[in-house]
Parts: sequence; C-alpha cells; structure tokens
Amino acid sequence: MFNWKKIGLRNQFFLIFVIIQIFILGFIFYYFIQNHINFYYQQLENNLRNQCKLIINNEKIDFQKKSPAIIDSWVKEVGKDIGTRITIVRKDGTVLADSNHNPEQMDNHADRPEIKEVLNGAEKGVSSRWSNTLAEDMYYVAYPLVKNGDIIGVVRLARSAADIKQTVIRDIKSYFYFLILILLITILLVWKFSASLIKPITRMAEMAGSIASGNLKERIELKSYDNEVGFMARMFNYMAEQLEIKIDEISDEKNRAEAILSSMSDGVIATDQTGKIIMINPAACKMLNVNSENVVDKDLIEVVRSYKVDEFLQQAIGDNENFTEEITMKNPDKVILLCNFAPVTNEKKEVAGGVIVFTDITELRELEQIRKDFVANVSHELKTPLTSVIGYVDTLLDNKITDLNTIERFLKIIKKEADRLALLITDLLSLSRVENKNPDLKPNRLDEVIEKPISILRNSAAEKGITIVREIEDNLPLVLMVPGQIEQVLINLIDNSIKYTSEGGTVKIRAHQEDDLVYIEVEDSGIGIPAEDLNRIFERFYRVDKARSRALGGTGIGLSIVKHIIQGHDSKIEVESEQGSGTLFRFYLKVA
Repeated sequence: MFNWKKIGLRNQFFLIFVIIQIFILGFIFYYFIQNHINFYYQQLENNLRNQCKLIINNEKIDFQKKSPAIIDSWVKEVGKDIGTRITIVRKDGTVLADSNHNPEQMDNHADRPEIKEVLNGAEKGVSSRWSNTLAEDMYYVAYPLVKNGDIIGVVRLARSAADIKQTVIRDIKSYFYFLILILLITILLVWKFSASLIKPITRMAEMAGSIASGNLKERIELKSYDNEVGFMARMFNYMAEQLEIKIDEISDEKNRAEAILSSMSDGVIATDQTGKIIMINPAACKMLNVNSENVVDKDLIEVVRSYKVDEFLQQAIGDNENFTEEITMKNPDKVILLCNFAPVTNEKKEVAGGVIVFTDITELRELEQIRKDFVANVSHELKTPLTSVIGYVDTLLDNKITDLNTIERFLKIIKKEADRLALLITDLLSLSRVENKNPDLKPNRLDEVIEKPISILRNSAAEKGITIVREIEDNLPLVLMVPGQIEQVLINLIDNSIKYTSEGGTVKIRAHQEDDLVYIEVEDSGIGIPAEDLNRIFERFYRVDKARSRALGGTGIGLSIVKHIIQGHDSKIEVESEQGSGTLFRFYLKVA
C-alpha cells in the first residue's frame, strides 16, 4: 500500500505539481479540442448555409414550373461541382431530387430531424448523424422553400463529416504531442526548481541531525536566497550559532558544577520528586560504597539502603523545608553521616525534587570519643598515685607517727608514686611534642643510634637474665631521622620487650637494608599479645594486662609515642605477635 508520508518532500511537491499540471493541461486540451471541433462544424455550417441560400434563389429548382427530371439533373450537376450532396424535398417529405441518388428509390424524408425542424417552422435545420443512404456520418443543413409566404418544400445540403474528423484527429495528435512537450519541459523546470527549493530545506534537516549528534559547527552555505527559503536558512544558521553559544555556556556551567561536586569532600545526591536519583558525586559514592555508573534513575532507597534517609528526604519534599539529621550506617564499616535534607523547587516555586548533602563525621565522633577516653584515662592515671600520696601524707600527719622506720617506708612509697606521676607527665609532654611538631629529618648513622638504647637497657636485661642479641647489617647507609626520637622509640620498644619477657629469654634488635629503605626490628620471646588487642595497643593508656603494666611501672603512653614518632618519619610501625610465643615490632627509615 502506497504510503504518502514515506516519500520525500521534494517528491511530494513534484508529484503534486505533475498531477495538477496534467489536470490543467488535460482540461485545456479538452476545451481546445471541443472549440476546434465546433469551429470546423461552424465553418461547415456557414458554407452549407451560403450554398443553400444560393440554390434556393436559383430558378432552376422551381418545381412548380420545372419538371422533376430537370431539377434532379441540375441538382446532380451542381452537387458534383461543389462537392456537396443536395436534396430537394417536398412539403410532404417526398424526395424530389438528390445529387447522389435516384430520388424515386429514396425513402420519405419527413422524419429527418433537420427537415422536421424546418417543416415545423424553424428558420433552418441542422443535424449530424449516420446516413443509412450513404453509410457514413454526414452533416446536414436544411432551409425552407417559400412561395407566397408558404413553405412548399425543403432544400437540404449535406457533406461528409469524415474529413472534419480526420482533420480533428490530426490536429488532436499535433496538440497532444505539443502539450506533452510542454508538460515535459515544465516537469523538468519544476524538478530543477524544486531541487533549488528543497536543497536548503534538506540541508537544514541534515544540519539539525548533525547538531543533534553534537556537531555544533554545521552551517548552511547560502549562494543567493533572497526569498522566504533564504530567510529561513539564515535564521537557521543564526539559531545554530546561538545554540552553539548557549550549549557552550551550559557545558561550561555543567563542567564547573561537576568540578565543584567532584572536588567536594561532602557527598551530594539529587533526586526527582518520585525519589529517583538524577545526580550523585564521587564523595557520596565513596561514603555510601556504591558505583556511580549504576545508580542514576534508580530509587534512592535501593541505592542507599537506609529507610531513614529515604523517609527524611520525602519529609523534606513534602514539607518543603530544610532540616539536618545525624545517621549511622554500615557499608560495611560503620559510618556516621551528618545529613542535610532540602527540597528543590522550579521556576514556578513548585517542588521538583530533593537534595541530600552528606558530611562524614565519623572521624570527628571518634576523636571526640578519644578525647573523652583520654581525659578519663588521664584522670584515672593521675588519681591513683595522687590518692596514694595524699593517703600516706594524711596518715603521717593525722597519726603523729614517730617511728622513723615507718616514716621512711611511707616516704619511699610517696616518692615512688611521685616518680610515677613525674614519668606520666613526662610521657604526656613527649606525646604532645611529637604530635604537634614536624621533625627535621637529617642523614644520620643508624648503628650509632641503636647502640645507645642497648647500652642504657643492658643492665635491666641482665637483672632478669635476658640476652640482648644485636643483628645489625654491616655498612648500613645513612638514613633520614631525628636521632633523639629514634632512640626514644628503641628505648620504649626494648624496655617493653624486657618487661614482658620471662627470665632467661632473648630480645633481638635487627637492622637491614631493602632497596631505598632500612628496616629495624625488635623481637622478644616474651608472653605475646592476644590477637584481639593487637589493633589497640597503640592507643593512649591502653594496656593488655592493666594490673601487670602498672606493677612494671608502665604509663600506657609509650607505644602511642612510638607510633607518632614513626609517622613523623613518613613510616609506619607493624606488630606481629602470638600469645605465649613473643612479639615482633617492625618499622623502616628512608635512605638519605
């Protein structure tokens, strides 16, 4: 089935024109041929009429005076000369004379249309019909014979219509070929004209498709278009230029917005009114542990997996107001998010969606908890020795003790607790210094730095029968460090190893180079650390065995100091331990 919509605009225009042209030329052809035929017949009628009037005025046909034979002979002679059939008919329809036939053998002609018209009083009679007598189409013109005001007969002249038909057919062919030629010329002209008319329109369609594909540099090349098509093409080029400018502006705005959103540390999610995500930034994906490529057009609750977030956003959209909530989530680690929920409105001030801004306050809350724990631990650590000091001093003052041995014993206890307080304060000051100061790292010899802590703690180890084994690689390169801080690290690590190693055990200090790093290890054969405590031993005041740690004189800050010193040297400390099988601490320093 023909589908009009599937053919091109040019073909539609051309087909419509051809149909209209054929209709107009056909109408002209029909009208012209009809007029042409009428013209020939009119000329024939005029000729026959003139001849008929000449015959009527001739005395040769006065059949009241002339015999029928004379009249018939004259009619035959005249008819032959003028090439026209002449018939003389009496009033009763009897044929008196005929130029082509014997009148005695002819039928009564009273019923012939042209003769009937004249006998009925008409000025003339005209008819075109098939002649049974001559067996061909004939054209008849009849006029009355009048004597003394009365019709006594009819003079009829007839001529064959075949010549007219042949002439008309010949003319029809000529006119038809001429009109076909005119039609072909006009079709060719219109085809070329339609090409020039449709070309810019087609170019506009191609340009629109190209622009839609992202090629904003496309333009229509104008040659000479001063009409409406040219104006439309110029306006289309102007539109393309403005569109390019606007899209560039929008693209710049979009890039700036994306750059801002991508660089934000806060997470941002925007949704439409139904809760489907339309935008999410990398920070939000990281906080929520989702893939940004798979979340757009999905429901918020499907991505966030928190009914509270979805509920609060719907509340903000429904109430058209902002509010903030703190939400704890797991993805899989625990995350504490401060969420700001806000509606998004359009130009008509109607709510069109919502936006959520996530701020990760997990570290802040952890720091707050660490601060609280630190204050509580410091208070506890200070309270215990102070309570002992105050208690013994009050005992001495209130009981008026005079026994020098008792007084000396009490003073030694007070001295011990005071030393413990002094050590605690010293460690706190050391921790504060390493936390708030960036060390000035300089090249130094590591073997000399290692020797000092070993010398200081050798006697403590010997008292417990512990052997210190030194495994230092020869010709170690210079490393970047603060010697005093690394000495403090080694003193703390070796001292802890001696404290938590049974008599007869060993403590090994190793140092070796790997590529651009020098690794230092302190390993003991002591009691080890339970697996559940390994992740917390570097926290302030954290003790695996609190009672034993205090008995050994520890403050619970030493490993925290070690951790911060090592971090200040752009390194990290690792620990490996198995309960009952000893502990290994390892860190590295960079080669100078």
